[in-house]
Amino acid sequence: MNRGVQIILPGLFDLPLDELEAGFVTAELPLLNRILGLSTTHQNQVYSIDAMLSSALALRSTPDSSPLRAQGLAMAQAFAADGDDPDRLLLVAAIHLQADMQGAIAVPIAGNAQDEEDLDLIINDLNELFEVDCYLSKIAEGGYLLRLKAFDAPRHYPHPLSVLGKRVSPFIEQSRQVLPWYQLINEFQMFMHQHPVNEQRRQQGRLPINSLWAWGAGERPTPGLRPAWYCDDPLLNRFAASLGLIVEPADRLGLDSDLDDAVIVDLRLLQLLKSGLERKLDELLLDIERGLLAPVLQALAKRPRPLWLRAGYRLDFELTPAARFKFWRRPRSLDDWCQSAP
Repeated sequence: MNRGVQIILPGLFDLPLDELEAGFVTAELPLLNRILGLSTTHQNQVYSIDAMLSSALALRSTPDSSPLRAQGLAMAQAFAADGDDPDRLLLVAAIHLQADMQGAIAVPIAGNAQDEEDLDLIINDLNELFEVDCYLSKIAEGGYLLRLKAFDAPRHYPHPLSVLGKRVSPFIEQSRQVLPWYQLINEFQMFMHQHPVNEQRRQQGRLPINSLWAWGAGERPTPGLRPAWYCDDPLLNRFAASLGLIVEPADRLGLDSDLDDAVIVDLRLLQLLKSGLERKLDELLLDIERGLLAPVLQALAKRPRPLWLRAGYRLDFELTPAARFKFWRRPRSLDDWCQSAP
């Protein structure tokens, strides 16, 4: 891939556009539609957050320099202390496992203040009961770092946003290959199921916090590229900083007169789809149009560079500096692409 500015915007082609007012996409999202209409498309098989970020940064694992595609992003070491074994570290987030006829589906926990307090109580008790096996320390609201004491962590788990709303059976089966971990996580779940906090949550009509999703094991990868990094996700920003990238919040895009090589990550659409953020879809799309796409295209008008839009879709979209001359190209909007999505 000829690098330039890469926008990582997962969930874009999975949106419920029928919930928007008629004509909204065509009338209110001209910049997004311009990118989709004038870009050259490239076949893509990189769908998960982990795989998209690995590809965007050309990440390579340290031991054998093999591409990181079949495993989760090794993020946990970014939160560790010196001397911690990266093979025994995992990031942890709370989820609810909802049983169905074919296994269990990962359901998000809302993440409000009461959820945070309940999770802290459960984690404290887990630490006391399983102190021989592991220790969990808080790194952010709703996030923990898990240090395993007796065995290496599995590496196949993806970012939690990639599994919410999906069945977790394939990951459970893979976990059997690390039997001590498989046993430990099952013991976690049995303890959490009967915890008094969850009994109280059930009585209140709230989802029990009955499982933990763990990901991010392995030694910190080496980036093949060092673009500027724009993102508002605190965990991803900490990871990017640990790779030596210059990290900026997304709103800094409007302050840059020049934009050279850059990776811009916006998870808000995927979070809305997976976790039901308290925000309307039309408002979020307008914010992305005006607060992300507008400053990027303005910067590229001053300093022409290829622009890539990557959304975990079957196609990536490349807008080249010469694309503005494609007057013959039939306009295509987000509506068109979503209707053709499999």
